Amino acid sequence: MAHTHEGGSTYYLDQLCTIFFCGALGAVCILMYRQDMLQYILTPFFYTPVLWGGGVLLLLVAVRAVALWQSAGKAGHSHSHSHDHDHGHDHDHGHDHHHHDHDHDHHQHHHDHDRGHSHVHDHGHDHDHGHSHGWTPAKYAVLLLPLVLYLLHLPNSSLAGIDQFRSSQGEAGTLEDTGEHAGVDKDEIPLGFKELSNAVYSPQHRQSLEGHVGKLRGMYQPLGSEKEFTLFRVKMTCCAADAIPLEVRILSPENLTRLQPTQWIEVKGQIQFRKLAGKEKYIPVLQLKSKDDVKPIPPQPNEYDF
Repeated sequence: MAHTHEGGSTYYLDQLCTIFFCGALGAVCILMYRQDMLQYILTPFFYTPVLWGGGVLLLLVAVRAVALWQSAGKAGHSHSHSHDHDHGHDHDHGHDHHHHDHDHDHHQHHHDHDRGHSHVHDHGHDHDHGHSHGWTPAKYAVLLLPLVLYLLHLPNSSLAGIDQFRSSQGEAGTLEDTGEHAGVDKDEIPLGFKELSNAVYSPQHRQSLEGHVGKLRGMYQPLGSEKEFTLFRVKMTCCAADAIPLEVRILSPENLTRLQPTQWIEVKGQIQFRKLAGKEKYIPVLQLKSKDDVKPIPPQPNEYDF
């Protein structure tokens, strides 16, 4: 007998739930792209694939919804036809009753034949039941998770290492001021956050950078004083799990009151490396000549680029 989805409504309920949750997942992918939420968990390389993936998923959902609609219509027509066939089957049973007057042996022969026929028919009936479809709501949990996280406004900056970096700066400690950094500025050189961070571990590298004038761009974060702040970015190789905060201290001779936390700025100052008080740890420093060495800039296209 042909394979059918009898039992009904559970099959179509399962299909409708799958269509809904897959559609919601596709919509979340597109909304996260449009609302710049992907920057907290992925590098720009993956932005476009996420957008296209969400669009393709919505297209597949639409195709499946149309196919399911057509399938439901055919199933209704088939059910009506099957009802008419069963009525004719009852007529055949009446025909068997009409031959009840045959002799005992002949009746026994037909009885044995009917038993064999019934066995084959029952086997086919059991085969159909083996293909019944049950509804298991628990399997939708995986599809539901991205939707729930999006409704909770996740991901956000707390997953990108920024909040952890900002909160850790309160315990960063004070810098030693030995006065050994005073002197004439050397030539201006291009700088990167990674370069300064790596230099703290190499005396030779620190010496080659010491005294030069450098420019840096990053996000502003005050450090408990209007004359001391930090610039920071977050280096992300692939996703938020790879985030590495990279920072540098900025020292100004004048108070800075017009800047807001996480505001993008460009600073220009003398490169120094100072120890944290009471520790054998060097911190990269830019010593400004005046507050005019700080210039607000537009937000950068991606804060993870160096």
